[in-house]
Formats: sequence, structure tokens, C-alpha cells
Amino acid sequence: MLLKSLKLENIRSYISQEIKFPTGIVLLSGDIGSGKSTILLSIEFALFGILPGELTGSSLLRNGESKGSVELNFEINNQNVIIYRTLKRSKTSVGQGNGYIVKNNVKIELTPVELKTQIFLLLGYPKEMLAKSRNIYRFTVYTPQEDMKRILQERKEDRLDILRKVFDIDKYKRVQDNTVSYIRTIKEEQKEKAGMTADLEEKKKNRRYRQRDFNLAEKKIQDIKPLVNAAKIKVEHKKKIIEETEERQKKLQELKKSLAVKETEIQNKTEQHNFNLKQTKELEKEIKKLQKELDGEEIKETSSEEIQEINKKIISLEKEIRALNEKKTIHETDKKRSQELKQKINELDNCPTCLQIVDETHKSNISSKENEKIQTSTLHINKYFQEAVEKEKELETNKTKAENLRDQEKKMAELRIKKTNLEDKEKKYEKSIELQEKLLKTIEEAKTKKQEISQETKKYLGTEKEIEADKKELAFLQDEEKNQEIEYNRAVEKKENMKSIIEELDKEIDKKEKIKNQLLKLQDLKTWLTDYFLKLTEAIEKQVMTRVYYEFNELLQAWFSALVEDEAIQIRLDDTFTPLIVQNGYDIDIDNLSGGEKTACALAYRLALNKVINDLITDINTKELLILDEPTDGFSSEQLDQMRTVLEQLGMKQIIIVSHENKVETFVDEVIKVNKSEHVSQLAS
Repeated sequence: MLLKSLKLENIRSYISQEIKFPTGIVLLSGDIGSGKSTILLSIEFALFGILPGELTGSSLLRNGESKGSVELNFEINNQNVIIYRTLKRSKTSVGQGNGYIVKNNVKIELTPVELKTQIFLLLGYPKEMLAKSRNIYRFTVYTPQEDMKRILQERKEDRLDILRKVFDIDKYKRVQDNTVSYIRTIKEEQKEKAGMTADLEEKKKNRRYRQRDFNLAEKKIQDIKPLVNAAKIKVEHKKKIIEETEERQKKLQELKKSLAVKETEIQNKTEQHNFNLKQTKELEKEIKKLQKELDGEEIKETSSEEIQEINKKIISLEKEIRALNEKKTIHETDKKRSQELKQKINELDNCPTCLQIVDETHKSNISSKENEKIQTSTLHINKYFQEAVEKEKELETNKTKAENLRDQEKKMAELRIKKTNLEDKEKKYEKSIELQEKLLKTIEEAKTKKQEISQETKKYLGTEKEIEADKKELAFLQDEEKNQEIEYNRAVEKKENMKSIIEELDKEIDKKEKIKNQLLKLQDLKTWLTDYFLKLTEAIEKQVMTRVYYEFNELLQAWFSALVEDEAIQIRLDDTFTPLIVQNGYDIDIDNLSGGEKTACALAYRLALNKVINDLITDINTKELLILDEPTDGFSSEQLDQMRTVLEQLGMKQIIIVSHENKVETFVDEVIKVNKSEHVSQLAS
């Protein structure tokens, strides 16, 4: 992996900046706080995104800005790759937005997590180390000097645990811990299965007892079955006898029923004969009465046209009378009006309109005129009254005539009804006489048939007593059969119950036998895990750790000797990978070293660690890149010269060094200077 360029937008002290990285040894130079470390953190952010607790969004996004971005361009396995990540500020925090990756000129939009996965695959880190990929990066590519000094000052157990994870050897410890946990689980399962199989022998004993009961029930079934069959044969034989007797009884019942029917028929027909005889006599009386009433009467037909003409005449006369009365009423009204006017004029002194005095002459003239009108009206009234009286008389004559015609028509209708009634009764009388003859004949036939049935019935006398005796015997045989069947069914039920219990016991025994076998296998597995597998993983871990230890120790001594020329001071690792300092044959604490010697110790440890990891994990694609953050802090001039030799011996294609030491510029291939002014960092031109 070789870095090519980095673009920053609103990242810490950078507003907008692009940094290009050449191959070879590159120095990021500048004063303390100028923004050099920001470049290294931005590279790490581009690769792995935010890591809570170590690299947060709020520590990267420039103060006062709502969003920012980082774009990293690098080459890996001859493939050009561009990664773009974004930061967004919300009301409460700064988080990552979606970004993209460009490979082979193909751009893919991805979420932060998807980006991390893609980068992880590109860098060739083992899949099982995905959750701790930053640890691999921090110990192979970029390790802040403070982090390396911190690992040297950790507790031995913590340091060894960190190195196990870095070397991916912690899987052996995880295997051991998981094995111990699994052995504990096996013991618990053994205890559980032992409890489940504790009653196995008792179940087997119970099964033998149940088998004995099953065999006894089966023998009883075989003994009782012939008795049941014999009882069934007796019952069936008796049922056939009863069926034959019942057939005779049925015939007897049918004869008795027929006899009852004939008796009922005779009784009904006799009652019908008597009733019909009574009706015949009543009809005879009614016929004679009607013949007497019709004797000498002649039925004459009335003319309906005559009645209609009279009715029309009556309606016409009534209309004329109403007209005459209306005319009379009109003249009576005129006469009354003239009389009232005459009276008013005679009583009037002044005109009600003009108030002038009304003289007698005027009164006399008006009275004379009104008298003439009164006389005329009286003549008309008398005339119309006389005409109306004559019309009334004519109307009354016509009404009387119409009434007579209606009475005559009503009488004729009554005669016709009586004649029709007489004819009907004569017909009924004739039919009644015929019915009497038929009834007498039917009664005689029924009596004859009754006598025949009575004779037939005598043949079946005693059948009912036979059936009663047979049924009592059948009931006894059925009880005997039922008792045999009950005994048989009890034996069958007991056999089935025993069979069901035995099957259930067999299942339980089989299940417990399987559990017992599992228990034996668990014991074998526990023995194998405890006595063989754990010891094997411990041996493998020790062998791997031994290989790592020797290579690590050799490299640490070589890099430390190159950086510290004092032959009186030597370094080596103990079995917990703790660096031990030996001076003039005595062990001394690291804290007793000078600042430059401490830095040399940390740098040597860092370089040795980088080399061992790259050798151990062969598929890592970051072996060509090394980033050193302030690796020469406290170095003397001679140590800085030695630093040049060390870097040349590394033989890497790209080394990026962050340092404010001017002398470092003398042995690097490229210098990138960073200046900061008014809280804004940018590259020096």
C-alpha cells in the first residue's frame, strides 16, 4: 500500500487542503501544534472511520463547521483506490455520513460500516480480526509514539494480552478458555444426564414385572375366548327361536288388528246407517212440506225493463220537483225582499245617503211598485206549488207501482229457491236410500269377515306365553355372555394397558440407554479435552509464542543497538515480552534511562513489532508503508545520524515521518512543511 494524496475539508485546523505523498522517505515538518498529526489521524479516519473513545467525529470536524470530509487516494496491489468519508454535525454530536470508494474507476456509494469492510478486505487483514483492525494498523503502519510508550508501561498481563491480539495468538487462549468453559458445561451436562439415568435399573425391573402381567393377561384371553364364543352361539340360537315365535306373534297381532278394524268398521257403518236413516226421514218430511208450499203456486217472470222504466220515471219526477221547488224558493225570496223594502221605505224619514227628507209621494210610488212585484211573485209561487203537488202525486203512484213489482219479484225468487231446494232434497233422498242399501250390505260383509278372522286367531293362541319364556331364557344367556365378555374385555384392556406401559417403559429405557451412552461419550470427551486437547493448545501457543519471542527479541536487540551505541546498555525480552534493560551486567528500570534512550527503546520495540507482525500475517497489504509519529523525540545528534541507517535498513517503499527535528530533513527524500496561522493550517509553498 502506497499513499498518493489526501484532501481535507474542514478537518480540525484545515479548511481546504490537498497533500500529495511521493514514494521514499517523506518528512512532515512543522512546529508543534501546526497540524502534522491531523494528517495522520485523517489518513486513519479515511481508512477505518470513527472509533468511539479513540478517534471521535467531534475531535476531527473543525469548530463552527456543520460538515467536513476526507478523501484518501492510494495504490494497493497495482490498483488505484480512492476513499471518501464525510462528517456531519447534529444538535448533540458529530457523526459519519455516507461515503464512497472508487476502484478501477468504478464508484460505489457505501455506508460507513460498508466502507470499513471494503477497506478491511483491501488491506488483507484476517477476517476474524475485523473488530480490532485498528490495532493491526496501529502496530504495523501507524503508531503514535505515546501509544508505544504506553504499551511498555502496561502491566505484564495486560501487555501480553495486547500482544496476543496483535499477533493473532489470542485465539489459542480463547480456545483454552472456551475449552475450560465447555468442560464445565460437559460436567453440568454429565450431572444432568446422570440424574436422568439414575432410575434406569428400576425402570428395567418394572418392565420385567409389566411383561409378566402382560403374559398372564394374554393367557387369560386365550382361556376365556372359547367360553365367549360358546355363549354367543347359544344367544344367537335362542334369538332365532324368538324370531320365529315373534313372526307368529306378529301374525297374531295383525289378525287382532284386522279384527279390531272390522269391529270398528261394523260399528262405524252401523252408526252411519242409523244417522243416514234419521236424515232420510227428515228429508222426507222437508220434501212434503215444500211440495205443500209450492202446491197451486205459479212462478211468473217479471220484466226487468218495466222496473227500469219506472225507476227512470221516478228519478225524472224527483228532478222536476226539485226544479219547481227551487223556482218557488226564488220567488218567495223576491217577495220577502219586496216586503222588507216596502216596510223600510214606510218607516224612513231621511235618505241615508243624502240625508234629504223622503216625502210621502215618493214612499207611495215605491210601495206601489213593490206591491206589484209581491203580487207577481205570489202568482208564481202558487203556480209552482200546484205543479209540484201534481208531480208529487205522480211520483208516489210510480213508487207504489215499483214497490209492487219488487214484491212480486221477491216472491217469485222465493218460489224459485223453494223449487230448487225441493229438487235438491229429492236427489239427496234418492242417494240416501241408495246409501242405506250399500251400508247394510257392507255391514253384513264385515260381520262375515270378522267371523273368519276370529277363527284364524285361534290357531295362534299361546304364542305370547312362548315368547315370554324364550325372552327370559335369552336374558339369562345374554347375561352369561355379557359376564364372559366383561372378563374377556378386562383381560384385553389389561393386556393393552400393559402393552402401552411396556412400550412407554421401552421408550424411556431406550432414551435413558442413549443418555447413558451419551454420558459415557461425554466422559471420554471430557477426558480427551482435559488430558490431551488443552495440553496440545498450550503447547501450540507456547511454540508459536516461542517463535515470535525469538524473532521479536532478535529484532529488538538489533534496532536498539543501532540506535544506542553505548555497549554498556543492552536490551532483551522476558517471557511476557517486557523489555529488560541491562547496564554493566545489572538489570535497571526503563524509567532510569535518558529521554533519548527511552525513545530508542520504544522505536526499536515498534519496529520489531512491525516486522514480526508482517512476517507472521503474510497476507497483509500494508508492508510497504510505515508512518512514524515523532520517533526521534529526545534523540541526540548521533542518534539522529543512526536513525538514517535504521531507515535505510528497513528498505520500505514509503516511510512518512512526523518530526520537528531539522536534522531529519538531511536524510529524507521529500519534505512537506506545515504552517499554522490564525488557527488555520496549510502547506508551506
